[in-house]
Amino acid sequence: MKPALPLIALAAALGPALACAAGATSPGFAALDRDGNGAISRAEFLELRKAMFARIDTDNSGTITRAEIEAARAKLPQGKRGGGEDRIWAQDANHDGKLTLAEYTARTRGFDMADRNRDGVLSPAEFERVARILGQLPR
Repeated sequence: MKPALPLIALAAALGPALACAAGATSPGFAALDRDGNGAISRAEFLELRKAMFARIDTDNSGTITRAEIEAARAKLPQGKRGGGEDRIWAQDANHDGKLTLAEYTARTRGFDMADRNRDGVLSPAEFERVARILGQLPR
């Protein structure tokens, strides 16, 4: 099963911290749980999406281009680059071939996929599951 691009982007943004995502006290989870309440809210996830956008938008133009997406993918480990072209560009609401921050953050599919119990937050267990799917933790 290929991970969805939002999950791949999550892995890229967290980098080494994701490898430690074994619970609420792990650096990866703690980095996202900004308010320290033991759960990652949709708002905290959106902050991650904003940070990911800034990392991908290397020319600071306020838009992400295909070239910037490819450059970001090239930095991912082999085997984690995945497909997902259709999912990426489905976010391009005005079909101009660029993603704005508003377009990039309008959808929270990665969060929705990880929130297995649909309670609106990611628990440490849900976060760990995502890390396992991405192959960052031993099974």
